[in-house]
Amino acid sequence: MEVVIDSHAFFWFLSENPKLSRKAERLVKDARSVIVPSIVLMEILYLLEKNNLSFRFVEFLGELKLRKYTVWPLDLSIIAQTLAVDSSLEMHDRIIVATAEIAKAPIISRDRQIRDMYSNTIW
Repeated sequence: MEVVIDSHAFFWFLSENPKLSRKAERLVKDARSVIVPSIVLMEILYLLEKNNLSFRFVEFLGELKLRKYTVWPLDLSIIAQTLAVDSSLEMHDRIIVATAEIAKAPIISRDRQIRDMYSNTIW
């Protein structure tokens, strides 16, 4: 199974943070492929910078190459699909939902707005 992961879930998974639900952790571990929307990488960079840990971002990028992660670019198909996503979501969340819709994959997210918007969200 392929899954799309949002920023906090991915950050918590990589840092082994107990905020990640057991169900979400198991799904990431068992997934054939974990789709990481490119906006998620930028949000993780922001989180690291906010905590004076930006030096870890290069290490983090190296991790992506070693595992089953597929970074999806923000391309024209994602942008076009974003138009169909409810505009009440913040733009980065709309991009994550649009990516999942195109991939026809569930999203791993704790975000209530994403869960309310996209029925195939797992937490």
